[in-house]
Amino acid sequence: MAISVPIIIVFIIISIFISFAIGANDETFATIHGSRTLTMKELLILGSILAIAGAFILGRGVSETVGKDLLTFEVSYSIVLTILISTSIWLIVSSALGAPISTTHSTIGSIMGVGILIDGLGGVNWITILEMSFWWLLSPVIGFVATYIVYKLIHKTIISKLDGFKDFERTEKIFSYILLGVICLTAFSRAGNDVSNAAGIVVGLGINVDLVLIIAGVSFSIGIVVLGRRVIKSVGNITELVPSSAFASQVPTAVILFVGTFLGIPLSGSHMLVVSLIGLAKARRAPQKGGIWRIVIIWILTFPMAAILAILLYFPINLII
Repeated sequence: MAISVPIIIVFIIISIFISFAIGANDETFATIHGSRTLTMKELLILGSILAIAGAFILGRGVSETVGKDLLTFEVSYSIVLTILISTSIWLIVSSALGAPISTTHSTIGSIMGVGILIDGLGGVNWITILEMSFWWLLSPVIGFVATYIVYKLIHKTIISKLDGFKDFERTEKIFSYILLGVICLTAFSRAGNDVSNAAGIVVGLGINVDLVLIIAGVSFSIGIVVLGRRVIKSVGNITELVPSSAFASQVPTAVILFVGTFLGIPLSGSHMLVVSLIGLAKARRAPQKGGIWRIVIIWILTFPMAAILAILLYFPINLII
């Protein structure tokens, strides 16, 4: 089907909007901020560079079909745009509130809204969603337990055997370098995956892939700078962090996410990291700071709010496309 130039322009604008929204809700550097390894200005600059580099270098090899296997009817351009726009709006709202949410959960909520609107309850493949839900519930539990165990091991084998403040300071400096390396790799990979998904709707129209990925990468980085700091501060301040404890919460999350992605298991990095930090607080017997319940409430609201947004947006989008 031939696509007119105005429609292509609309898709490019939507791709920019989606990339901005995903960047705004990126909590990747939260533990770096919480452990004071880098200042907010430094990590925003680094995050922006990695976002553009990850999108351009890794982006072309990643693709994702929105709504695949989740809707029981044929997906049109208007449905795809409805899902992407409603997902992005909820991401931006959550980012403005400083709450890290799952892009996948927001997308699934939008898909459910469109599916029910068009074909009732039979429009959604509920079996697939239930299968995903099992991993959504299990992955934060794994993150909590893994972080608890890793922190205890680090404390018992390394931290408790340090002799004096200078020894402690030197060890934390080493952990800060290791943590920074892990975070940079995570941010680079996440940008390559998430940004390319946002740009995929435009690349599929035959527009130069390099140009689209650069534009989407820049939009992603702008999202980090404009709104991302709210999410980074919110997550990074859940509990007191030093580089070694931040490492204990970050590495299990990174490993589990990598394995889950390799096996095709849908996991939420945002949920895992937040619950991992709660596990860290329990392991250290440290008090949690405020804001946890606000984050949890927004998590609960994600599915219904994304669905409602999709239902409201479908009619005007369907008239335009």
